Amino acid sequence: MTSVDSTTVAYAKISPQICVTPPYYALGELISPVPGLATATVPVQTPTGRQATLINIAEAGRHLAILGLSATATVNPGTGRHYYLAHRGVGRMYPPIGTLTTLHGTATARMTGRNRAVAETELRDADGSLVARLDLEYLVMSTPVFRRLMGPATAPDATEPASPYSAPAPLVDVAADARSATAKLAVEASMCRGHFDGFPALPVSVAGYATFALFDHVLEAAAGPDAQWQAGLFRLQADHLAAAGQTCTVDVEPSAPAEPEAHERGFTGTLRSGDRNIFSIQVDYTTV
Repeated sequence: MTSVDSTTVAYAKISPQICVTPPYYALGELISPVPGLATATVPVQTPTGRQATLINIAEAGRHLAILGLSATATVNPGTGRHYYLAHRGVGRMYPPIGTLTTLHGTATARMTGRNRAVAETELRDADGSLVARLDLEYLVMSTPVFRRLMGPATAPDATEPASPYSAPAPLVDVAADARSATAKLAVEASMCRGHFDGFPALPVSVAGYATFALFDHVLEAAAGPDAQWQAGLFRLQADHLAAAGQTCTVDVEPSAPAEPEAHERGFTGTLRSGDRNIFSIQVDYTTV
């Protein structure tokens, strides 16, 4: 896609250039008023679990990453569909103010090389209060390059459920105590709808959601059945894709917070498939 002019561009024009489709793509009223900028309304579909927030960290990251890649598509000089793989990210969740209202996302993006891009995103409520911020780095691939990366599709696209993203994380073999936990996550095509068509692969947001669901077990063991946690700064890294048919090991362990304060703690969550690191995230949090 060549860079667009200043005329407002809507989803209908951006969608053929990006790598995600509904139901994984769930933004509303997506527009790009100028190249490199995109705005949209953001739904809340995923349970928050024990997180004291308006939207699960993983879901906020899902929608903001999609908004960021949509903004990037308007400045990518390449033609045709491209795949924007979230590779690194630094974000922050903010304490909720009031009750859940319509959420609005904004993203500014630019290409930083032939195959790389960055986006700065934020999520606000209807009153303009910050809910989340997330800065992302993407690896950018043309369709032929992405297909070579993935190789032959190992599982067909799922047609059901209509949207899997409101379901609990399907963890099995969970073992948890007050400090750490481990579990298994079998990647099924039904968990990957819209990510990516023809090559179903575990979304980063689902990896994150599995991590946070596992941490909820740790928190319950440490602080009781009514305990909740509020996330602060977080850093994520996605090194590989886990295709449908693979099984991942999910681990949660305590770690030092990135911004140490007397009332803050930290944990690190990881997903691995065999000897491959799929995803990791370090989160600063407080118990509430």
